[in-house]
Amino acid sequence: MPPELGVRGRTQRLVEAAECVGLVRALRPLHDRWRASLTVLAYHRIMPTNSLDAYPFDPELISTTPQQFEWQMQYIRRYLNPVSLKRVIAHLDGEAPLHGSAIAVTFDDGFSDTYRYAFPILKRYSIPATVFVTTGYVDSGEPFWFELAAYLVLRVEPGALKIAQSGRAFPSGPAMSERRQSLRQLQDILKSLPNTQRTAIISGWVRQFVTQIEHGAVDLNRPISWAQVGEMAAAGIDFGSHSVTHPNLAQLGDADLLWELTESKRVLEERLQCAISTLAYPIGTPSAFNKRVVAAAERAGFRLAVSYVSGSNPLEKLDRFELRRHGIGLETTKSYFRALTTLPAWVG
Repeated sequence: MPPELGVRGRTQRLVEAAECVGLVRALRPLHDRWRASLTVLAYHRIMPTNSLDAYPFDPELISTTPQQFEWQMQYIRRYLNPVSLKRVIAHLDGEAPLHGSAIAVTFDDGFSDTYRYAFPILKRYSIPATVFVTTGYVDSGEPFWFELAAYLVLRVEPGALKIAQSGRAFPSGPAMSERRQSLRQLQDILKSLPNTQRTAIISGWVRQFVTQIEHGAVDLNRPISWAQVGEMAAAGIDFGSHSVTHPNLAQLGDADLLWELTESKRVLEERLQCAISTLAYPIGTPSAFNKRVVAAAERAGFRLAVSYVSGSNPLEKLDRFELRRHGIGLETTKSYFRALTTLPAWVG
């Protein structure tokens, strides 16, 4: 277990204990008086986890089961003020003030399970949400590059995946624990490479190990379709850009950077016949966007962007192009979720 996960686990246990004795809710008035915040939740995949040990892709991308997600949306509807990112833009424009209980629900990448499992629940509880889609994958039927890398590192022989740029080979050993650790290390390297290098490496692996990629497994990783996007949009779900190919935007040259942003925006606007004003930076960590990327997002016509940096957003000084989000994962218990959304500036 990486050290940061251990720290998070200890913090979560303390927060859960405080929530169980009622301390968290009692502190809400004090929190809102001094640190009134907008909370933005980030989800990736909503999936059942009946056979997680045999799951052939990255289990850390599974944010919740459908049952967990339904409880979370029910809680948000009952106790908080769910708002769309359009409403956040209106607040920033001085048109409609937000309150301390404001919370926005977002999804990254554009997996088909967002449509299959999350969409019916969002409709049931009338929760506004924004889905950030990687437009190059919509309707492709092909796994996202980071999930394809995960699939291979969990299946191939130790040392079979070679990266010449780093002088390393993965996975480090045959045990599942070794493979999971190798996956984290491999993805860190791939995310840091220029887009063309990363694409070439993964394409080479696909050709080399094509016989080990099972068709049925790929069905578990299918991206969303344009028909599904259209149905969700017609029902009031908002869509935003997550680029075309899901690169590390900070690693791109100026021309490629602007293309990733403007082309994804153009395609979404053409498909949905409405203005697309929001962006989620792919990867979203501090190494994946910078002042140059933010400036390019503004030039492309976006009016708000979210990162994957954990934290809440003080209402008195919202950063329009660097909104923080709380990532939700399978380890997010009910007690922790209640605490996280009740005291967002102090928890997480």
